[in-house]
Amino acid sequence: MRSRLRAYERRLARLAGILRAWSGETERAAKRQEGRKLIAMMARAGLAAAGIDPGTAVTLRDLDAPEPARPQVHPLRRAAQRSQQTLLDFLRETTARYHHGRPPDLAQASPMQIVGYYCFGDGTAREAPA
Repeated sequence: MRSRLRAYERRLARLAGILRAWSGETERAAKRQEGRKLIAMMARAGLAAAGIDPGTAVTLRDLDAPEPARPQVHPLRRAAQRSQQTLLDFLRETTARYHHGRPPDLAQASPMQIVGYYCFGDGTAREAPA
């Protein structure tokens, strides 16, 4: 009888693990959407501080829309890709190539170009648009 109970407990534990993984993915998707909104808010604030109408940045509209479905990635691969870096450090490093130079063309610029230039780069000096 005990061996059957142990086998049943193992099956329940496996099922509980699968359910936790499913709920975790939903929570991570919600956090990604919050992150997209945060990046859009930062970019809009950077543009507004530089005296540029944030409505002219076409790509910021895409950040407000729900994130498209992502392909399935094995949980071990996903865990290996995670880092212990803060969001601001990550954004600063990722957008480093956009910090200096000419202001990006807002009709074609990516959100990362806008965040890089107007939040971390030369655009933070509140220069007048060209």
